[in-house]
Amino acid sequence: MTDARRILALNEQAIARVSNQRVAGHVRIGVMEDYGTKILPSLLADIAQRFPLVQVDMEIGLTALLLKRLGSSFDAVIAMHPEGTSEGDLICRERAIWAAASTRAVEELDPLPVALSYPDCLFRAWAIEALDKAGRPWRLAYVSPSLAATEAIVGQGLAITVVKGSMLAPGLRGINPGRYVPPLPGAEIRLHRAATSSAGASLVINHLAQRLRQSALGS
Repeated sequence: MTDARRILALNEQAIARVSNQRVAGHVRIGVMEDYGTKILPSLLADIAQRFPLVQVDMEIGLTALLLKRLGSSFDAVIAMHPEGTSEGDLICRERAIWAAASTRAVEELDPLPVALSYPDCLFRAWAIEALDKAGRPWRLAYVSPSLAATEAIVGQGLAITVVKGSMLAPGLRGINPGRYVPPLPGAEIRLHRAATSSAGASLVINHLAQRLRQSALGS
């Protein structure tokens, strides 16, 4: 019976591979920079292999701005939300953490130099709200929509920033909330789908959602 089940499973996989080979179309994805540079490339390579006739376009941006274009510009948007949001499909939960250079205790400076993105960034809003609520003196030392540029500034010991706990870059360290920095809210990563997507696009997006969840679990 075990051998029969294994043969049946292999047969179903073979059928799925053949079906995937026939899926064609165009899929447009909007995603945050950290996911777009650190998570999505390998998953898109997997999609290219499984769905060779599908064209995938990816655009990096801020959650708030990408979601406004869901349906018109994107078939799917991978976005970050405050913990407890019901919109979209839950991919995983994330921790928002303060990050600083491994070689300098920047968090002890007064006022605290902070590097943040543009006003539409959720992490920027959380950072400012948390610092003001805690009465922690701070200054906006660097502003850029580029996470890579911000991480480079932080890595030089010029400021601290807020990143996802799972995305802490080499050369940076997380700062525990306490004397120097306040706690931050919890976050969720969610995938939003356009109602007008084609059947082929929906199939690819379903596969992407599954692979994202597996990646979040480390598998």
